[in-house]
Amino acid sequence: MACSSYTNKTLQRIRCFCGCSDMTVEEVKRIYLLTNNVHHTLVDPDATRLLRKFMETRRSGDKVEAEQYLDIYEKCAEFLAENQRTFTQDEVDELVDLGLPYDLEQDLSRRMLSANRTDISCGLNRIQGKCRNEIEASSDFRDFRDAIVAKMRRVPK
Repeated sequence: MACSSYTNKTLQRIRCFCGCSDMTVEEVKRIYLLTNNVHHTLVDPDATRLLRKFMETRRSGDKVEAEQYLDIYEKCAEFLAENQRTFTQDEVDELVDLGLPYDLEQDLSRRMLSANRTDISCGLNRIQGKCRNEIEASSDFRDFRDAIVAKMRRVPK
């Protein structure tokens, strides 16, 4: 029996915040560990997707502030990854449309005018830091972490 290690092993699934049942218990545990640090949560695509789904399910109407900061954070990550493209006022406006605060808009516009890619990257990193702090301070992130704990408690041992 070469496949005996696979017998009697069932893959437990947990219902995601979006309603699907595609998450394994191990995946939920991994994401829970990431939630000890907001930065680790935001750089992990699966954890970020789950956080976004959680916030979407709780929303009634407009996006909450933490969702807006998540949008801005992800857009900055896109811009940082595109290091060959020229950063223009259109990119600043795109961030403003997502809810970028005025002081950060002014700082980024000033950096954009310098046309120094390193300076622009510093500005985008600064914005990401602000977004990360705001997400961490939000009740949405704490509630997200608590909801993951609740999911893990329902898993039979």
